[in-house]
Amino acid sequence: MSIGLIGAGALSIGVGCKGASSASGECLSYSCDEDGAKAMLWATVDETYQPSERAKTALGQVIDAGASKMKQDQGFTPESFELARQNMKKFLDEVPEGGEDPLGPAAEDLAKKTAKICPIFPFC
Repeated sequence: MSIGLIGAGALSIGVGCKGASSASGECLSYSCDEDGAKAMLWATVDETYQPSERAKTALGQVIDAGASKMKQDQGFTPESFELARQNMKKFLDEVPEGGEDPLGPAAEDLAKKTAKICPIFPFC
């Protein structure tokens, strides 16, 4: 916590908040940490697609960056896991159907943060 003076004697109090921790130590049945976040996001992808190598490479970048952003922004909480999972599902639902590998190019766009869905926590 930091306390600073602003203007005519008013106090400013800043508190860093990382969200509530899970009492059970689990987030959506995964450990509330970076490895748990990555496992949850990969499981979410695997529920919908069997990603090609191209898609796996791009999604690996997206998921690694997303887990790092979760750690920095909101911490690893059941709420941040649920938001990340729902946003991954939203991204996957918007991948165009058809073609040999529709997920590959879409995942590359998300990795470059140029996907139409951006901005979307924690990916872009």
